[in-house]
Amino acid sequence: MPTDRPAPPEGRPPRRPGRLALPAALLMLTLGAHLWLIGRWSPPAQAATAPALRPVLARVAEPPAPPAPGPMPVAVPVAAADPTPAEPATRAAADRQAPARVTAVALAASRPAPARRARAGAAASSTATPASSGDGLRAPAAPERLQPPASAQLHYRMSRGALTGSGLIEWDSDGHRYRMQLQARVPVFGVLLEQRSEGRIDASGVAPERHTERRLRRSERAVSFVRDDGRPRVLFSAREGESPLQPGTQDRLSWIAQLAAWIERPGRTAGTQLTLPVAGVGGEVHDWTFTLIDRDEAGRWHLRREPDGPHDTHAEVWTLPQPPYWPQRLRLSDDGGDVLELLLQPGPGGADP
Repeated sequence: MPTDRPAPPEGRPPRRPGRLALPAALLMLTLGAHLWLIGRWSPPAQAATAPALRPVLARVAEPPAPPAPGPMPVAVPVAAADPTPAEPATRAAADRQAPARVTAVALAASRPAPARRARAGAAASSTATPASSGDGLRAPAAPERLQPPASAQLHYRMSRGALTGSGLIEWDSDGHRYRMQLQARVPVFGVLLEQRSEGRIDASGVAPERHTERRLRRSERAVSFVRDDGRPRVLFSAREGESPLQPGTQDRLSWIAQLAAWIERPGRTAGTQLTLPVAGVGGEVHDWTFTLIDRDEAGRWHLRREPDGPHDTHAEVWTLPQPPYWPQRLRLSDDGGDVLELLLQPGPGGADP
């Protein structure tokens, strides 16, 4: 049925009914799609996903915990990987054998190597008491028991450079203690040299306790041997300080009696040596090593002591031909050419040289 429509304004073309229908349809279709998507979107899905992601992120952000303390890892040879996957039974058997293999290696590493065991055994044996069996070790030899000679009085002819006079050695001993004196006299000057020594007799022979020396126009000087307070030492009047007291130490006079006791022991032959620490009043302690040079047909021993330094004493001794082996001739010299010589005179103490 026809409808009366108003006529368009003058000058405008007439409106077509289908031009606005297509945009409106597209708008409605788009709006419907959005509403459908909104209806499909559900907030609980995000809430369920967030807790599942947080532990993963936390595990990634947190540093790994340090491994628990345990035994030091031991390097174990690893075989080349097999390109074919192992069957479950084979893999389980390998897993059961792996701990046993590592334990065996660890135990082997914990045991000392043969070289270390040998060194440890050698160190232990070096600190053990030396045995007297055939293992190459020997116990240290016990010191010789020396018996000094009986009391004696020896008269000498003395010479010192251009000076000549008389000398006297007195030795007085009861087997437990001793006193010893040496005097050298010249006619005009009197006593040129006087030495004294006193002490005890022990298992090693002469053990001096005090020694003094007085020379012409010089004051007396002394040496003391401290033995009984737990700290053996040698003290000197010529200097401060002290020196350790070694076993068998003698003074510049007592060595004569100790040497006579040593020579009397059996088994002495040419080349045999005796070393005595000798303390002097100047504050020094030197080792005096005497060497048995030879023994003549009459039985007299010749001994020599070489000096250790330029200012040390050179000593030579020729003994009596029979015990006690007191010096029949004694010669002491130094690098300055000062020579003191004693020659035993005929009489009860000795014989002609």
